[in-house]
Amino acid sequence: MSDGAKLLIIALAISAAAIGVMNAMTGPKDDAIRLSPDEQRLVLEMARARLLQEATGEPAARIDADKIPPALRKDAACFVTLTKNGALRGCILDSFSPHEPLYENVMRNVVLAATSDPRFPPVRPSEVDDIAIEVSVLDRPQRLEFSDAEDLISKLVPGEDGVILTTPYGKSTYLPQVWDDLPDPVQFMSSLCQKQGAPANCWRDTSSIKIEIYHVFHFSEGG
Repeated sequence: MSDGAKLLIIALAISAAAIGVMNAMTGPKDDAIRLSPDEQRLVLEMARARLLQEATGEPAARIDADKIPPALRKDAACFVTLTKNGALRGCILDSFSPHEPLYENVMRNVVLAATSDPRFPPVRPSEVDDIAIEVSVLDRPQRLEFSDAEDLISKLVPGEDGVILTTPYGKSTYLPQVWDDLPDPVQFMSSLCQKQGAPANCWRDTSSIKIEIYHVFHFSEGG
């Protein structure tokens, strides 16, 4: 672990077992944030400590920002996904626009994923040890230009592209990891429409929609 990581003191015992890190980059870009294995472990340790604090009602521990490695102090937008025994338990992104340091955004969103995902009740203290944390660090979304529905489908890259769909009904997104469950682009887009409460074929009305593409560096507890 780096010197900065060693100096970080979180005033709460972390109850989880030893953390292994699995990571991957989808559609890497030169300006994308990349973290070393030690930095990934530190982020996950901080996220787990914050999750336990929130679940048990303990106050957030004070963190000395000067002791945080520089890569974790860069502004970033991060999805935090919680799974329990392999099943989704919460997934939140507060903003697609980077607006605070990466480590702060992860801790913000681990709390939101645990307490504010409308699909699930708040995480209970007894669940914490069964929950795994995944962090997806986004690059800046880029608008995708296309002439019609067929052209749109041809430009999507399964397994690499995260997709933001904006329609008259609302806005929805799927991380690149969702391609594992929805590998067919037509099915992927139809499900993305339904996620925002729109008809499954709303994406075919290309004159009324906007598509943005992003990529992620993601890592998780496990291994």
